[in-house]
Amino acid sequence: MLTLDSISHFISLHSNLAYILIGLGMLVEGEVIVITSGIFVHLGSLNLLVTFIAVVFGCCLKATMGYSFGSYLRRNHSHLSIVRRIENRVNYFLPNFSERPFWAIFLSGFLILSMNLFTHIYSGYKKIKLSIFIKAIFSSILVWTSIMLFLGYFFSYTALAVSHDIRRFLLVILVCFIFFFILEKAVAFFIELFETKDKDK
Repeated sequence: MLTLDSISHFISLHSNLAYILIGLGMLVEGEVIVITSGIFVHLGSLNLLVTFIAVVFGCCLKATMGYSFGSYLRRNHSHLSIVRRIENRVNYFLPNFSERPFWAIFLSGFLILSMNLFTHIYSGYKKIKLSIFIKAIFSSILVWTSIMLFLGYFFSYTALAVSHDIRRFLLVILVCFIFFFILEKAVAFFIELFETKDKDK
């Protein structure tokens, strides 16, 4: 019979593979993987420090790839329509990018995934100083990773407080995820609304 203990034990036995998948997973998706990792950290299946390092490594790799791709686009394909679309999207959500690149890059880490990736690419395309880019990205990643892992830890703690039964545990986790994504969309909506009003002034 499938239980929380059996799942936790399975993840613990294959923790090295889990850390690799977490790091690689940052190239595709972020929040769900990190929050889920935080859940398994709370359950004792994963080591907090190693999980943190795996997430940070994956995020830094994604940022490096994005910045490098942006530099490549500038050198070879600045005329393509995809460049204009990326530029329009970044300028829409982060209208002060050129004036305050550090804060624009830092804040992009807390927006939707595609916005974060577009910002990495756009930074390379606009030739933002590497020193600024690295400081902004690394600061953003450290804060974002800490928050997401804490949320996973909190979700697991809350679910266990309700029940140790796996079905009820997963139901509480699902409710927590739904609430989180609704809150995230609401915050993104108000940020977009604020930026739109600011541009119209």
